[in-house]
Amino acid sequence: MSALLLRVFSELGGSAAVSSEPMCVNTAGCGPQGSPVLLLGPTGSQKSGLLFVAAVLAAEEGAGPVIFLSREPVQEMPRGGRAAREPLILKKIRFMYPSSLKDLLHFFSSLHVTSPSPSLVLVDGLERYLPSAGSLTDGAHISALMLDSISHLHCGLLVSAVPGSEGSDAFTAVERYFPNQCRLCPVMSTETEERQYKVSFLSPDPQWTLHVEQYGGLRISLEDRSPKTKT
Repeated sequence: MSALLLRVFSELGGSAAVSSEPMCVNTAGCGPQGSPVLLLGPTGSQKSGLLFVAAVLAAEEGAGPVIFLSREPVQEMPRGGRAAREPLILKKIRFMYPSSLKDLLHFFSSLHVTSPSPSLVLVDGLERYLPSAGSLTDGAHISALMLDSISHLHCGLLVSAVPGSEGSDAFTAVERYFPNQCRLCPVMSTETEERQYKVSFLSPDPQWTLHVEQYGGLRISLEDRSPKTKT
């Protein structure tokens, strides 16, 4: 699934954004989609928008149905990337809105009987399904079920979440089950109205910058890694 996120970054930033595969990005894994990825970032970092673009790109590939899970409907399509798309592409994405952890567990426990089998499942806002006083068991249960279900079907899995607060046992368990993570870290700046987030996978060094414009537009730029000259 890291490879799919790289295609999202290319879509939002042009091919220069991923001109060469960055270090510490795991694009391997069991199954054609690669290892599942946990996309972590604070509220307002447009994780939903990134997942939506990923869903559209996967639907365009036509390998199989794409299922997008969220507690609430996506309010609007994110702006960014190519303007021209196949008008009916959204019909290839199945939007579902489980309202509770119980409903989410039921979805994944019955995923094996879904016909036709999905090529990709996206879960937007996993933290909204975990109880605030949840235990390690809560996080481990849903994580293990998600991973077992997609492994059985050999389909992809991309999950977004706001990182758990200090001492959140349920979310601690989730992070243990998803070692392949992409993190969005906010950049404090008063020079522009857009919000900026440093993006990185396993590397401690940011690899891209996500720009969230005032009216919801998304753009990705590659981090400048040229050596700084001293004056």
